[in-house]
Formats: sequence, structure tokens, C-alpha cells
Amino acid sequence: MEEFFSLQDLYLDQLQNNRIRTRFLNRVDIQIWMPFFENDDYFKFLIDRNGLTNLQLSENWIQRQLNRYEQGTFGLQAIIDKKTKLVVGHCGLLLQKINNQLEIEVGYHVLPEFSGQNYATEAVKLFVDFAFENGLSKSLICMIDPKNSKSIRVAEKNGFKFEQSIEDSNSGNHGSMNIYRLLN
Repeated sequence: MEEFFSLQDLYLDQLQNNRIRTRFLNRVDIQIWMPFFENDDYFKFLIDRNGLTNLQLSENWIQRQLNRYEQGTFGLQAIIDKKTKLVVGHCGLLLQKINNQLEIEVGYHVLPEFSGQNYATEAVKLFVDFAFENGLSKSLICMIDPKNSKSIRVAEKNGFKFEQSIEDSNSGNHGSMNIYRLLN
């Protein structure tokens, strides 16, 4: 496990292609990310509302990523459209424990107004390339709710293949999650 924590030093932001770039999140992103929680269809695969307001959900979400940065378990980053300068989503590497093994997941989420515009697909490719080029792992995973067809399509467009279903008490549906894997 120690090797993963030293890898945090290699974790960079400002990954980019012709259309998007990434940056580490900060507390300003709480307001930017609130619209994600306005539509239960978008976050239902991740967490339960549990009576929290959109602001509280957004605060918790951003703080969770900031904690990941501090703890050396990577964390999601903002995806920014280079032309408009708008945050369109989040993507990044996440350290996960699956079947008692540490795995590096590529996680991704897009704000509702930018859904279907290939931002997630492009961002996932940036992080896949980054992880493999820097030798962070020989394989990467995506953990996806079996009912989340949009996320499944993003993973598959990037070459991830279904591997297994696991029980996950942290998932929004309190049940199974599908693991998709990409080998380097």
C-alpha cells in the first residue's frame, strides 16, 4: 500500500487535449457542482440524498475529493472546456479496495447540461494515458452501477471490459457494482 501513497506525488492536474483540461478541485467548486445534485437521475448511482440539500451534497462531494488529495488516494479533478472556460464535469483517479486488493479506478461525472457531448470519454482517456504513461498500474478499473448505461458506454468507448459484479454498500443503489477493467 505504501507504493500507492508515494504515487500521489506523481498525480498531476492540467492534463489536456485540444478541447479540455483538468485542474484540482477547491472549495469554490462547491457552487459550481451544485447543479449535479439538482437532478436525482444524475447522482442516484453514487450516493443517497439522506435528506441533505443540494448545497450540503455538493460540500460533502468536494470535501471528499480534497480529503483524497490530502490522504494520497488521488481524487477527482475538474474537467474544463478550454474554449468556454466552464467546468463541465469531474474525472480522475481514485484508489479503491476491491476484494482486498488495491485498485486504481478512473471515476467520471458530467454536469447535466453537458451530458452526451463526449466530455467524460475524452477526460477518461486523459487519465488512462496519464496512469499508464507514468506506470501507476498495469490495469485500471471503472466501478459502475449496472443500471448506469451512460457510464458503461463511456468505459467501453475507452476500451474497458466487463470483469465482474461485486457487492458494494457504498453504492447509491446499495447493491452490486460492475467492475470494468482496462489492461496496459
